[in-house]
Amino acid sequence: MPKPKISIVVPSYNRAEFIPATIDSILQQSFQDFELIFIDDGSTDNTTQIMKKYTDSDYRVKYFKQVNSERAVARSYGISLATGDFVCLVDSDDLWYPNKLETQLKVMEADPEIVLSYAAVNRIDFDGNRVAAAPRQHQGESGYVFFDLLKRNFIPSVTPMIKADVAKRIGKQVTELIPYEDWDFWLRISREGKFFHIVEPLGDYRIHPGQSVQNVKADHIEKVTMAVLDRNTDPEQANLTKYLEQSMPEEDINSFATQVYPDIKNEAFSLANLRFAYWFLVANKTDIAKQKLFISSTLSPNRANDYRWWGLRVAIWLKPLFGTFITRFLGSFH
Repeated sequence: MPKPKISIVVPSYNRAEFIPATIDSILQQSFQDFELIFIDDGSTDNTTQIMKKYTDSDYRVKYFKQVNSERAVARSYGISLATGDFVCLVDSDDLWYPNKLETQLKVMEADPEIVLSYAAVNRIDFDGNRVAAAPRQHQGESGYVFFDLLKRNFIPSVTPMIKADVAKRIGKQVTELIPYEDWDFWLRISREGKFFHIVEPLGDYRIHPGQSVQNVKADHIEKVTMAVLDRNTDPEQANLTKYLEQSMPEEDINSFATQVYPDIKNEAFSLANLRFAYWFLVANKTDIAKQKLFISSTLSPNRANDYRWWGLRVAIWLKPLFGTFITRFLGSFH
């Protein structure tokens, strides 16, 4: 097989009901010079039988099965096998639109400083029906985005296209950081060059009860989020000097590091605690939610004008009056 332009990595665990739609959406791309690396993470359903039909009919489809090790390991394994110039990641329950690869490849080849491109996504339910779009999945940033990405993960897992050498150089995704191992991965990549956000939606993100982020507890979300931020805000561990020299060569790096960066870091941790307040309130742990909301406000003066902070404060106040209704109401926004 000749060397493909793009390597597509699809990790999967017991997603047999969704796999055909996902694989078909890849094989129907307008750009066809790719290899599809499917990593079966120890599935116990009929994934093997489904994939055999594809490997028998299309030489570009490659199937690998490993002992169940979680998706971070499966993605990393797939990336290590990639032979293309670019790597795309997509989960086995999501869908691509036909022009996805073609659109992104034009972006990546037009500017060699871009190390990752990504696009907006729409949302579908278990049965593939379109549901209301989440604003955060239509919004994004371009350029040197590391400091913006510290504040929130705005990279949809459906659409990233990455320079293969960069994806391999920065290291593996970290299992201990699930469900935010991808956020840590994007942060590390963002210190290597520019990102580019494509406003046009290029895929569908499927929402269903089996998703990992919907099945984790608030205390685990806090633990993992803090770990991601700690890893990526430590100047030495994150090698921020190199990033600053690349992204803002005209700036006085020492002044930025001592005067500006602390505020950026505090803002990131403030927003993290705002999210913790949400998750603990949804988990019916109102006292902890109050604590996190207080910490959020002490870390950044921006919370005084943040409607989300005030909304959570009102929700906490109403919780004793309306009980589980408030919890269900908040949960509907995730």
